[in-house]
Amino acid sequence: MLVRLSKKSRRFLELLLMSGFDALLVATNARAVLYGSVGWDSDRSAERNLDALRKRGLISLSEERVTGSWVAEITEKGRDLVFENIDPESSWSGSWDGKWRTIAFDLPQEASRERRQLNAWLRKRRFGHLQGSLWISHRAYADWTAEIEGRKIDPRAVLFQESVPAGRLTNNEYVAKAWPFEKINALYLEHLGFLRSNRVQDASDPVAWFTRESVLWRAAFELDPFLPDALTPSGYRGKEAWCLRKEAYSAWRTRISGEA
Repeated sequence: MLVRLSKKSRRFLELLLMSGFDALLVATNARAVLYGSVGWDSDRSAERNLDALRKRGLISLSEERVTGSWVAEITEKGRDLVFENIDPESSWSGSWDGKWRTIAFDLPQEASRERRQLNAWLRKRRFGHLQGSLWISHRAYADWTAEIEGRKIDPRAVLFQESVPAGRLTNNEYVAKAWPFEKINALYLEHLGFLRSNRVQDASDPVAWFTRESVLWRAAFELDPFLPDALTPSGYRGKEAWCLRKEAYSAWRTRISGEA
């Protein structure tokens, strides 16, 4: 089931993940820093949103009655929601068996709903568009037929196969044809430029900083197939952006810890 989050709640989960907190102990006098960074304008608003995240199974939450501190810990479900089931570092370091999983489909033009559903699924699964109705993925097959059936698409109209290149095209050329890495890198460069020019620890408006950073990151993130190193094209900037992003969130963690 699709879980919808407010921007502020998503920002809170990203703060937990990217700052390396995972389990975040926040003393009473540091809450204003945290709430201000997320955009929650009062303790009551924060408590309501934290309780909603807990009820959805996205965080666990406990409170120390004596000190007034509380501990928030992100769950596996929360991680998957923020990263959309993509772990960049594991994806890059993962092995590849040398086989492409291809999908070809034959849906009539008038089947507009099914086409929209299938296109949305292909984007979610980060397939690359090779040509026409032919899409490819480096990831292992994972009962995709059942997934598209769940979207009310006739599985008989969709063909999955495993293949290896034959002829003159190499795997690197498959990658270049299937994914828009020129655009992906341009988006990562815009994100890198923001991080290099705007330090979070110097931000007078943390909400604006985190909002802008998240928008820039997600623009690239949503297009990136996160290929393993064996397939990553030269000049790829995703790893650089990821490392600088982690550094920025770590700096924010140092700031909030210093004000605890």
